[in-house]
Order: sequence, then C-alpha cells, then structure tokens
Amino acid sequence: MFKIKLFRMSKGLSQWEVSRDCEMSQGRYSMLERGLIEPTQNERKRLAQVLQAPASSLFRLAIRGRRRIEKILS
Repeated sequence: MFKIKLFRMSKGLSQWEVSRDCEMSQGRYSMLERGLIEPTQNERKRLAQVLQAPASSLFRLAIRGRRRIEKILS
C-alpha cells in the first residue's frame, strides 16, 4: 500500500472525491493508488494540493500491517 491511500483516508475522503478534485476519473485514481500506473507531474502536483501532503511522499510504500496503519490513522 502506498502512502497516498493513508493520506486520503486520514482526510476522510473517498477515491471519487479526490479524483473529482484532481480532475481525473475515479478509475485512473484507483489505478494510481494501487501502483498500477505512474502519475504525470501535473497529477502529482494536484494530488499533493488536494491531500495537503508532500508530492514526494505520496507514492512511497506505507507501513505494512493493519495495527500499525490503524495507529497512524487515529
């Protein structure tokens, strides 16, 4: 799992809400979040703005393990 998902979840946003605010389809956002495709530079910038997170950290691997992820989100 990439950190982008943790940032989105911590903001209480759905994939649809983020994709709408970034002007992309929900399907494309889903593929980005799962690491199936690479974002463009413009997409990285828009995602960073919408999620209020550094663009450089969005696509780094998050900590594995449910308990640790739940701790981060709380």
